[in-house]
Amino acid sequence: MTTPSSPSPTAAQPWAGLKVVERDGLCSSYATRLWAALGAEVVVLEPPGGHAYRHLPPFAPGTGEPEGSLWWAFLAQNKRSVVVEPGSDAEQALLAAADVVFDEPAPPVVTPTPLHDRQVYVAITPFGLHGPRANWRGSDLVAWAAAGLSYVTGFPDRPPVALSSMNFASHVTAMQALGAAMMALFARKQTGRGQLVDLSMQQANAALHPEVGVPLVLDDAVHRGRSGNRRAVSRPWGLYPCTDGYASIIIVQPAHWMNMAAWLVEVTGVDALADPAFNDMAVRWEAAEFIDDMTEQLTTGMSKQELFVEGQRRNIPITPVNTVADLGRDPHLEASGFWLDADHPVIGPHRSPGAPFSGGSGWWSWTRAPLLGEHTDDVVARWTAGS
Repeated sequence: MTTPSSPSPTAAQPWAGLKVVERDGLCSSYATRLWAALGAEVVVLEPPGGHAYRHLPPFAPGTGEPEGSLWWAFLAQNKRSVVVEPGSDAEQALLAAADVVFDEPAPPVVTPTPLHDRQVYVAITPFGLHGPRANWRGSDLVAWAAAGLSYVTGFPDRPPVALSSMNFASHVTAMQALGAAMMALFARKQTGRGQLVDLSMQQANAALHPEVGVPLVLDDAVHRGRSGNRRAVSRPWGLYPCTDGYASIIIVQPAHWMNMAAWLVEVTGVDALADPAFNDMAVRWEAAEFIDDMTEQLTTGMSKQELFVEGQRRNIPITPVNTVADLGRDPHLEASGFWLDADHPVIGPHRSPGAPFSGGSGWWSWTRAPLLGEHTDDVVARWTAGS
C-alpha cells in the first residue's frame, strides 16, 4: 500500500528495493533522508512518544509536538513511520528484516551484532564502540570540541565559541555513515556477507577538519589558533564589511590578486598596490593591515550583491555572506531546482532544501514527512510476512 507520504521507487533509482531501518537518534537522519529519496524504503522505528526530532523546535506556527517540528518535516521526508515499543518482538522482527540498520546505542554500549549474515549494521556513537571513551556521552557540541573544531573557531583574544550551525556535526557524521554503509553493501556483493560499521562522531568530524589534520602533520603538531573572520595566511582573505552585511574574499592565485589590485587602485588611487612585490602571498601577509584597509575602502562603498557581481565579472573570488533570507530568494538556487515544495496535513505548504547533487534522470523522489505511526500496519505486515 502506498500512502501520500510514501514514495514509489522508479526503475531509475539506484537503491530501489533496499530495506533500511533508522532507530531513534539524531546522527543518521540526514543519511537516511537521502537514501530514501534515492529509492530505498527507509523505516523510522519510533517510540510511542515519537522520534527525538519531532520534539525539537522550531515548530510551524500554530503547531507543536509531535507533528509540527520543522526539523522533522525536513529530515523525515520520504520515510515511513512505524511506532513500536523499544525492545518488543515487533521491533526485533523489523530489525531482522532490514538490509541496513542505523543505530545509535546509548551507554552502557554493548557492541551490536548484525541480525543476519547479509545485514549491514551501522553503529554511531560519540567516540566509537571500543576504547576508554566507548561509554562516554556526547552531543553535537561535544563532537565539535572533541574533533578540534571549536578550538579554532572565534577570535584570537577571546575563548573558543560554539559553532552556530545546530546539528551540523551530526549531518557530517551522517554523510560518513551513508558512505560507509554503501561501501559495506558493495563489499556484500563480493562476499555475500554484511558487516558491522563502527562510526565515531569524533573521528568522522576530525577526518574532515583540515585545521587539525594537515597542520598537525605538516607543522609537527604546532596547532593553529583562532583567527577570527580573517585567515592568517594572506590578504585579502576573509570577511569584509559592506553596506548591507559582509562579503567573503579569498585571493590565492596570482591572477586573482592582479585583478584585485587593479580594482583597488581604481577605487583608492593608491598606485603602490600594483607593485609586483605584492604578487607574493607572504608579502601581502606582512602588509596585512595595509591590504585590509585598502580592501575595506572598496567593500564599504558597495552592497554584498554588487561586490559579488562585479568581483565575478573581474574574475575575483568574491561571494556574499548570505543570510537564510538571502538563500530563500537566491535566483540561482531557484533556477537550479534546489528547493522542494511540500504540503503536510499539519504544517501545511512549506519549502525545504532538496538534493545536494544531481545525477541521472529520475534518481530523486521526494514526499512529505510522515505522521507519527502512519505506516505501522503496512510495514509490519509486509516486512514480517512469512517470518
